[in-house]
Amino acid sequence: MQGLIRGQNWANVLHMQLTTSSAISQADLDTWTAQIALLYENRFKVFMPSDASTVVAKAVLYTPGGGELIATSARSQAGTAGAACLQGASSKVVSWLSGVYWRGGKPRTYIPGIISGDTTASTDVLTAAIIAALKTAAQNFRTDVNAYTVGTITGTVLGFVSFRSANAERVTPLFFSFTGAVVHPRVGTQRRRLGKWIL
Repeated sequence: MQGLIRGQNWANVLHMQLTTSSAISQADLDTWTAQIALLYENRFKVFMPSDASTVVAKAVLYTPGGGELIATSARSQAGTAGAACLQGASSKVVSWLSGVYWRGGKPRTYIPGIISGDTTASTDVLTAAIIAALKTAAQNFRTDVNAYTVGTITGTVLGFVSFRSANAERVTPLFFSFTGAVVHPRVGTQRRRLGKWIL
């Protein structure tokens, strides 16, 4: 998912594993991409400020034998909450849970924008109400995604991919499904996802 907040880019990368009854067609991948984007927007737009929006969803399907199938879906969903009150890089952060453990970075989704009332007075700590509501939304998004099928795509599972182990590339990356979600109390940042500095 890619979008804009106050004219600056934001992005979230999501991994999903698909099951299929036969080779996935371009038409099915196009439909799937648009629907997954809609599921994302329906669950998270209420947490995004009105000056943030989705712009495009892009899916890259890695097919057996090393091929790729690519689909894009133009989007134009603005957030439905008030205007952002902190810098555009500020985000609410969802950490996804799984049945595996390792040291290092964990899969996260950054919901762009902090709105007045998201945080407790004079702090960068999210309110209990926002934490609970976003956790529910994230869990519902996972349920929505895992229930979606279309055409030759007979199953979808939200999760993450492990590309490396013991500081070496895996011959075959491993996929692990998400089992739930938690929301961090402190305000996060998407500064690394905003692109290079412009001089």
